[in-house]
Amino acid sequence: MSAVYVLEALHDEAVHERARRGLVQGRALVERLVRQAIADGHIDSGRDPATETNLLLALTGFTSLIELDVIDPQGALAAIDVHLDRLFRST
Repeated sequence: MSAVYVLEALHDEAVHERARRGLVQGRALVERLVRQAIADGHIDSGRDPATETNLLLALTGFTSLIELDVIDPQGALAAIDVHLDRLFRST
Protein backbone atom coordinates (compact mmCIF):
# COMPACT_ATOMS: atom_id res chain seq x y z
CA MET A 1 0.00 0.00 0.00
CA SER A 2 1.48 3.31 -1.02
CA ALA A 3 2.18 6.05 1.46
CA VAL A 4 -0.15 8.39 -0.43
CA TYR A 5 -3.04 5.96 -0.06
CA VAL A 6 -2.35 5.55 3.65
CA LEU A 7 -2.30 9.33 4.10
CA GLU A 8 -5.59 9.61 2.23
CA ALA A 9 -7.06 6.85 4.41
CA LEU A 10 -6.10 8.81 7.53
CA HIS A 11 -8.21 11.76 6.37
CA ASP A 12 -11.08 10.14 4.48
CA GLU A 13 -13.33 7.83 6.48
CA ALA A 14 -14.57 5.92 3.41
CA VAL A 15 -11.05 5.27 2.12
CA HIS A 16 -9.97 4.34 5.64
CA GLU A 17 -12.69 1.71 5.99
CA ARG A 18 -12.06 0.29 2.51
CA ALA A 19 -8.31 0.06 3.14
CA ARG A 20 -8.84 -1.44 6.57
CA ARG A 21 -11.21 -4.12 5.26
CA GLY A 22 -8.76 -5.07 2.54
CA LEU A 23 -5.87 -5.29 4.96
CA VAL A 24 -7.89 -7.34 7.46
CA GLN A 25 -8.83 -9.80 4.70
CA GLY A 26 -5.26 -9.97 3.43
CA ARG A 27 -3.88 -10.54 6.91
CA ALA A 28 -6.41 -13.32 7.52
CA LEU A 29 -5.30 -15.03 4.31
CA VAL A 30 -1.63 -14.84 5.29
CA GLU A 31 -2.40 -16.24 8.74
CA ARG A 32 -4.32 -19.14 7.18
CA LEU A 33 -1.28 -19.89 5.02
CA VAL A 34 1.04 -19.75 8.04
CA ARG A 35 -1.27 -22.05 10.02
CA GLN A 36 -1.35 -24.49 7.10
CA ALA A 37 2.45 -24.42 6.83
CA ILE A 38 2.64 -25.23 10.56
CA ALA A 39 0.11 -28.03 10.19
CA ASP A 40 2.05 -29.43 7.21
CA GLY A 41 5.31 -29.37 9.20
CA HIS A 42 7.01 -26.66 7.11
CA ILE A 43 7.14 -24.27 10.07
CA ASP A 44 7.99 -25.35 13.63
CA SER A 45 4.83 -26.11 15.58
CA GLY A 46 6.13 -23.99 18.47
CA ARG A 47 5.80 -20.82 16.41
CA ASP A 48 2.86 -18.53 17.11
CA PRO A 49 0.85 -18.12 13.86
CA ALA A 50 -0.34 -14.61 14.72
CA THR A 51 3.18 -13.37 15.51
CA GLU A 52 4.67 -14.99 12.41
CA THR A 53 1.93 -13.43 10.29
CA ASN A 54 2.65 -10.00 11.74
CA LEU A 55 6.37 -10.42 11.11
CA LEU A 56 5.78 -11.43 7.50
CA LEU A 57 3.48 -8.47 6.96
CA ALA A 58 6.01 -6.13 8.57
CA LEU A 59 8.39 -7.03 5.76
CA THR A 60 6.09 -5.20 3.34
CA GLY A 61 7.25 -1.98 4.99
CA PHE A 62 10.43 -2.21 2.96
CA THR A 63 8.72 -0.48 0.03
CA SER A 64 8.95 3.03 1.47
CA LEU A 65 12.51 2.41 2.65
CA ILE A 66 13.57 1.36 -0.83
CA GLU A 67 11.71 4.19 -2.59
CA LEU A 68 13.35 6.77 -0.32
CA ASP A 69 16.83 5.24 -0.78
CA VAL A 70 17.17 4.30 2.89
CA ILE A 71 18.06 0.73 1.93
CA ASP A 72 18.70 -0.83 -1.45
CA PRO A 73 16.54 -3.58 -2.93
CA GLN A 74 19.29 -6.17 -2.42
CA GLY A 75 19.38 -5.36 1.29
CA ALA A 76 15.63 -5.81 1.55
CA LEU A 77 15.78 -9.13 -0.30
CA ALA A 78 18.61 -10.32 1.94
CA ALA A 79 16.58 -9.51 5.07
CA ILE A 80 13.51 -11.26 3.66
CA ASP A 81 15.57 -14.32 2.72
CA VAL A 82 17.05 -14.52 6.22
CA HIS A 83 13.64 -14.27 7.84
CA LEU A 84 12.08 -16.89 5.57
CA ASP A 85 15.06 -19.23 6.07
CA ARG A 86 14.62 -18.93 9.85
CA LEU A 87 10.86 -19.39 9.62
CA PHE A 88 10.98 -22.45 7.38
CA ARG A 89 14.06 -24.03 8.99
CA SER A 90 13.58 -27.76 9.36
CA THR A 91 11.88 -28.68 12.61
